[in-house]
Amino acid sequence: MPANLTLEFGKKYEEYKSATSPAQKTRLLKELISVAPKHKGTEKLLGRLKKSLSKLESKIEAERKAKKSGGQRGIKKVAPMIALVGPENSGKTTIFKALTGEGKPRRYPNSTQKPETAIAHYKKAKLQIVDTPSFDSSYGHNADVVVVCGGNRSLGKAFKRQRVIFAEDSDSPEKLIKAAWASLGLLRVFTPDGKYPMLSKKGSTVSDVAEKIHKSFVTNFEWAKIKRGRRTIRVGLDFIVKDGDLLILRSRIG
Repeated sequence: MPANLTLEFGKKYEEYKSATSPAQKTRLLKELISVAPKHKGTEKLLGRLKKSLSKLESKIEAERKAKKSGGQRGIKKVAPMIALVGPENSGKTTIFKALTGEGKPRRYPNSTQKPETAIAHYKKAKLQIVDTPSFDSSYGHNADVVVVCGGNRSLGKAFKRQRVIFAEDSDSPEKLIKAAWASLGLLRVFTPDGKYPMLSKKGSTVSDVAEKIHKSFVTNFEWAKIKRGRRTIRVGLDFIVKDGDLLILRSRIG
């Protein structure tokens, strides 16, 4: 810390270091900037304080907007969404790149300034992965699963409606996506002409899956076949599908 700092500044600085909430830190940072001596020896210190204040104000504003909109941030959901959240240098972007092939991990803090999204595949199922900025975890409120990186377990308490997974340093990206998939409670159903499986909740029936394809498959239903391993079974609309089933549908014309 530069020389020639006042006793008042020292006391405020100790308060700032002990503060826990963003609101407290913001108030104390403003007071620190106000009482700090203004001379050449404090230029770098003031620069750091102002930078910290700017980040905190951005975080508070982002959380305020997220709360006002019910936690829904501007990311279009195209598949079950898994958000990576955590403090700076917690490895979010490294995991994101390992799962999706996108993103550029960097060594300096806060390298992710806006959310990045890309598709990952787990057993051919499409999953949308979101790499969030370390200073704004509110994007996780729009996700189905939140992966908390960096060991910050208190951060997981912010997500009430999402399934939360805590990533340990030793966890591989493959282990994390497997855990995320398991927590989603979904199953994969393949169709003869589909490259990727349809996703439906565990316990779904042929009717549930058929309606996802088109309602006419239900209203004009004639028969369905399920190929499960080496077996092919003729089934009705109330038949419960299992993960990995191949579904063949036949509907009446008109």
